[in-house]
Amino acid sequence: MSVEKIDTLVVGGGQAGVAMSEHLSKCGVPHLVLERGRIAERWRSQRWDSLVANGPAW
Repeated sequence: MSVEKIDTLVVGGGQAGVAMSEHLSKCGVPHLVLERGRIAERWRSQRWDSLVANGPAW
C-alpha cells in the first residue's frame, strides 16, 4: 500500500469546508477534505426556515 503525504487537511464538508477547499484548489495547494457523510449532506437533507440570504437580489 502506498502512502500519500498531504500537508493540508480540511475537517468537515459543510459550507466553510467546501469554501476552503475551493480556495485551496485555486491556490494550487494539495489538500484532503474529510467528511463523515456525503459532502454537503445537511444542505441536501435539512432546511432551516430561519436561514435567509442577505445579498443583492439581481
